[in-house]
Amino acid sequence: MDAREATKTVREYFESIKKIKFLFDVRNVRYDKEEDKWIVECDVQNVFDEEPISYKIGVSDETGEILYVEEIED
Repeated sequence: MDAREATKTVREYFESIKKIKFLFDVRNVRYDKEEDKWIVECDVQNVFDEEPISYKIGVSDETGEILYVEEIED
């Protein structure tokens, strides 16, 4: 898996849980060697909302599974 695949996995995750259009903006993607996972930080905003919600999502490098989804408080 690479950064692009990890980001695609996260986008597909949000597409599966959101049933309306949304904006998806990646802030940062990095690989955590010690835990063998990708960490994707992104902003997700429903089309009609004024402010996006920021998330930090862990993605397993081996399986592509979403490990956790945390909301980031700015």
